[in-house]
Amino acid sequence: MLRALKLLTLWSAYRLGVPSLLMRTNWRRQRVLILCYHGISLADEHQWNPDLYMPRKRLRERLQTLQEQRVNVISLDEAVRALYAGALPERSVVLTFDDGMYDFYRVAYPLLKEFRFPATVCLTTYYSAFNRPIFDVMVPYLLWKGRGQALNDPEVLPQTIFLNKQGRAVAEDHIKKFARRQKLSAKEKDLLMARVAERLKIDYEDLCARRILHVMNPEEVASVAAGGIDIQLHTHRHRVSIRRERFLREIEENRACIERNSPAPLRHFCYPGGFHLPQFSGWLADGGVISSTTCEAGLASSSTDPLLLPRLVDHANLTPLEFRAWISGFASLLPRRAHLPSQGQLIEAPVG
Repeated sequence: MLRALKLLTLWSAYRLGVPSLLMRTNWRRQRVLILCYHGISLADEHQWNPDLYMPRKRLRERLQTLQEQRVNVISLDEAVRALYAGALPERSVVLTFDDGMYDFYRVAYPLLKEFRFPATVCLTTYYSAFNRPIFDVMVPYLLWKGRGQALNDPEVLPQTIFLNKQGRAVAEDHIKKFARRQKLSAKEKDLLMARVAERLKIDYEDLCARRILHVMNPEEVASVAAGGIDIQLHTHRHRVSIRRERFLREIEENRACIERNSPAPLRHFCYPGGFHLPQFSGWLADGGVISSTTCEAGLASSSTDPLLLPRLVDHANLTPLEFRAWISGFASLLPRRAHLPSQGQLIEAPVG
């Protein structure tokens, strides 16, 4: 109901020319829209999870819209400096890509070069070195690809589970809890995923060969960095901790890995899954970070805490009308649901 009312409001506002007028105001000039992307499909990932992935065609349409709206696409580093100096160019927009997936290298990076747009990749580094599918996202993807089948694995599951929508959620929960209880290594998790895939008659090695749900490897990171992409911090294991020393260790491991392949100063951070607690800001400052981005929708102004910068998480189900409304800033004035970050990003997640 809220979405329908919002779309009706946006349509009415566009007919009256409100967003176009707002785009030219000093209010908009004093704000920057930071866009967040996660994955651009190599195959059918957007059909599996449209909140996480979008097809290549949709990303091209987004970049064309930015071009047509004559926005100033600037780097995150430039945006942070200009925002707090009161020197933002009009219609400022920043492009960020979380995690540093292989699909960024294969699909998004060529498009960014074509449009000559700068971008920041917030890179999680563990699966960059161990270059196999990310366990936490490959598990639900495999279960989705096996939908309509029954999964039987007495060692992992309490009973045979039929993989409808509800069954997939139950199976995912059991598989991930099994991996935590058994304290499986990355290699052992990979073997577990191969076993699940085999039972569902899915060619796991074909998915691996096509680099589905992989992070860029170090050579690919170095290549995009040399091509002008800004690589920044996102933790080593896509996890944060409620313990200060462990929290900072995640960032330092992340920093050490990135520095081997990217020369840019590492002073910007992205909260994994958007999860943050009040104490994190001080810890980040202690770790040499000057800005950090969340997944809470909004435009940033000079009054925004630089260690809690809002971003619009763009996704396949966001309509072109909504996207243009965010560029103008009009959408930020409408009611919206708060982002609910998953506590699965906490290292101290329960085992059971």
